[in-house]
Amino acid sequence: MEVITKIIITVIIVFTAAKALHWTWTSHIDPIATIHKMFRQKPKFADLVIARDPSKIYQGEVIVADVTGGVDIKNGKVVFKQISDTSRLDKSKPIEYGRSKFKIMHVGRIIGMKSVVSEKGSRVLLNVMEDVICEKVE
Repeated sequence: MEVITKIIITVIIVFTAAKALHWTWTSHIDPIATIHKMFRQKPKFADLVIARDPSKIYQGEVIVADVTGGVDIKNGKVVFKQISDTSRLDKSKPIEYGRSKFKIMHVGRIIGMKSVVSEKGSRVLLNVMEDVICEKVE
């Protein structure tokens, strides 16, 4: 009976560790926002680590746009086929996507409102920018 109990405890620990490692390596962790949050307020344990959403664009700790189209990253440049909800985006300041900072070099087209219809349903995107070309900032 002791051996079975040890096996069960081992399986639970290994499973929990595997889930924690998977989350750690697949999340976009923001260490600066995490440290700021730890010192500004007493966080709950589950909120201690701030993970960034890979479908969002940030300026500082603020979400300023949603990535609603494809993204091409190569040679220190990123091209967003389409981003939306950009009303809080300041094009003169660097943006943060993933783990890198970029400067907006060119916006191909700006659309106030765009309707998107697909098999999943329809939705309306506001403040849409298309073909946004950015260069990596050090």
